[in-house]
Order: sequence, then structure tokens, then C-alpha cells
Amino acid sequence: MTIFNRTMQLLHRTLDLRQARQRVIASNIANEETPGYRATELNFQDSLQAAQRGRGLVTLAVTQGRHIGPRGDSFQQVTGKLGAVPAGDLPLDANSVNIELEMAKMSDNAMQYNSAASIMAMQFRHLMSAIREGR
Repeated sequence: MTIFNRTMQLLHRTLDLRQARQRVIASNIANEETPGYRATELNFQDSLQAAQRGRGLVTLAVTQGRHIGPRGDSFQQVTGKLGAVPAGDLPLDANSVNIELEMAKMSDNAMQYNSAASIMAMQFRHLMSAIREGR
């Protein structure tokens, strides 16, 4: 039995992936003036949603509780995909970073990170309340 439900596991993994995405975006911004640099992005939303629905990962039938680990591990297996941002028709030595787009991505990612962190904090407050009332 675990005191952390699937929602907490999902939020935990979301925070990890959003932090990784923030590092990728920061790297793009830092290399804005680097000749030939190609912007990258970390995509994980589809994989995380598939894990949330129980799809995309092999889940085994549990016939006895001790045979297979808990199903909640599926979120930890989501890593996201690092790929190049489509550069269009740029010369080979040109840089593909669009600073305005990267700043917008950073702002959106930070907002979603803060939202997930707020929800997780609320879950912890509920847990602490239940512990205090159970004394």
C-alpha cells in the first residue's frame, strides 16, 4: 500500500519532465547566437497521457500480488522525446533559434510547472490534514 496515489505519481513525473523541458529551452536561448545551432524541444505530453490511460507501456496481468511490481511505476518510465525544431529553409550555417518563440515556450512551461506544483502542494496539505485528524 502506498500513501501516494496515481495523481501524486503523475504530478511528480510531470514536474520532473517540465524541469527537463525548461533546461532544453534555456539551452536554446543560450545558443541563440551560435552559428549553425539547431533548436531542440522535449516532447512528453503524449507519452505521459498514454501512461495515464495505461496505454503505450506493457502492463502484465497480476495473478498474485507478489509476482509483479505495482502498476504505478508506469509514469517513471516516461522520458519524453528530444527532437529538433523544424528549421524550414535555413542555410546550413544559420541558427534556427527563434528567441520570441523560445521565450513564449519558457513562459508557458513555467506556468504549467507552477500549476502542477500547486496541485501537488494541495495534495500534501490534504494528506497532512488527514494525518493530524487521525491522531
